[in-house]
Amino acid sequence: MANAIVNFRFSCPIGRYSPISFEKSDSDLKEISMSEVSWHDNRHDCWIVVYDRVFDITSFINEHEGGDEVLLDQAGRDATTAFRGAGHGPAIYKRLEKYLIGELPVNERLFRKPGGIKLSGMPE
Repeated sequence: MANAIVNFRFSCPIGRYSPISFEKSDSDLKEISMSEVSWHDNRHDCWIVVYDRVFDITSFINEHEGGDEVLLDQAGRDATTAFRGAGHGPAIYKRLEKYLIGELPVNERLFRKPGGIKLSGMPE
């Protein structure tokens, strides 16, 4: 079963969420590669990627209502699938703003790029 492929399908009712954006503009954000994110993968130094944006959630780990283990499982990785799978919508995403430290380079992005993946309820 090591080579199993798992497909995820997420849906949100159309019109349920209005697009959100952060106060920091994309031009103000530092470009941070997935390689760099991967080095921040523990309780004392924890970064995640959600919708191509990089968040330093180190100070939030113990406050997470779903427990720290959920976040630590995603530490140093793209956590978008886990974030959506937990049912988190734009309101929760907006709460991440204070942890925003950068964004992936365009060539590493999955969502926020021309021709990128578009999901319902996805922030701009």
